[in-house]
Amino acid sequence: MSRPGVTTLTGPLHPTDLIGMAHSPAYFLAAGAADHSFSWVHATAGKIADATIHQLIDKVQIGTPPTDNVARYRQGATVTIRTKDGRANTSTVYVPKGAGISGIAWADVDAKYRALMAPVLLQTGQVEASLAVIHDFHRLTHVSALIDLLAAPAV
Repeated sequence: MSRPGVTTLTGPLHPTDLIGMAHSPAYFLAAGAADHSFSWVHATAGKIADATIHQLIDKVQIGTPPTDNVARYRQGATVTIRTKDGRANTSTVYVPKGAGISGIAWADVDAKYRALMAPVLLQTGQVEASLAVIHDFHRLTHVSALIDLLAAPAV
């Protein structure tokens, strides 16, 4: 991985929780390589503990920072994946999907919300009902309509 100004990996190399994962570029790269994509599912406990991802983390290296188009890099990077037989595949992303600079679509918000809230909200339908309220938040007369949907069910 290479990006302007980066000469070493930062954050926890082998994260064990959501906060560590969110601050681990090595985890992002390894998870993306392992699953051929990176999404909010990678913020779940199961993925954060995935043995395949952790094996790949140990293979992540920092390359020479790029000197061309430096101003275009907005949270992006150039990534090269090298295979055991010597092949290499390189891709550059200047602005990642979901970055504020390019706008965030409701579909992206919905995917993130569903992935992160499903393990927290126990009642069937709570995720979708609360998401519907979030979409129409500007029409609410009181925030308690959302808070009530997020509350744990009575025992």
